[in-house]
Amino acid sequence: MDCIDNISTNMFFKLFTEDVNIYIYLYLKLTDPGPKGQKNWDFEYKDNDYNTILNKIYNIKSKHPKLKVDYKLLNGDEISPGELISQVKNRSLYKGFYSEDTKLIRGLNCHYNLEKCGNYILEKEKSIQCKFDYIIYVRPDLFFTDCCNHIDTYNTSIVTLGAGPNVYNDHLAIVPREHLHAFFFDRMNVYRNNTCKIFTEAEGVYYDTITYEVKPIGKYFIKRF
Repeated sequence: MDCIDNISTNMFFKLFTEDVNIYIYLYLKLTDPGPKGQKNWDFEYKDNDYNTILNKIYNIKSKHPKLKVDYKLLNGDEISPGELISQVKNRSLYKGFYSEDTKLIRGLNCHYNLEKCGNYILEKEKSIQCKFDYIIYVRPDLFFTDCCNHIDTYNTSIVTLGAGPNVYNDHLAIVPREHLHAFFFDRMNVYRNNTCKIFTEAEGVYYDTITYEVKPIGKYFIKRF
């Protein structure tokens, strides 16, 4: 709730000028999956209220009538843990942090969510009979302290990952259209097809499927509480 206006001001409206068609898709889960059993990362949050989030979306639409805003609000995961695990071709290739089913399932859910968003993007393109130039992926809990540069300052041939506040850079990305499938679909396909490569965490799968560079996309932190 604190982040959405901040993201719009410091990211969407800085990357693109007002005359550009911007479509926003909010894919949000209202419930917290709970602590993930990792030292220094065991965060826990209150569940969100459906109507409060919906009112916020309507507020965004009224404040920015040029934006095309779609949304999907979920009370929980769209797929069961068993269904996710069953898609992993060779469970023995996921070791370390990923050796525990509960942690692997969290990573699978994240990458399954991306696949669902990818399907939405393809459906939207079909309905408007036009392909997007870029797809911007951003976690909904980022809070910017410095704004982005214009889209023209970023690489148009590979994915740009935002330089994050910690060692990982999987919080937001600028995805040129030609990399849509690699970014949104190929991660789940890693689990479905991988027969030899070892992964120890979700971030490893995230980086494996894309050609990318890391560059500041504004400056932000993850708003935990």
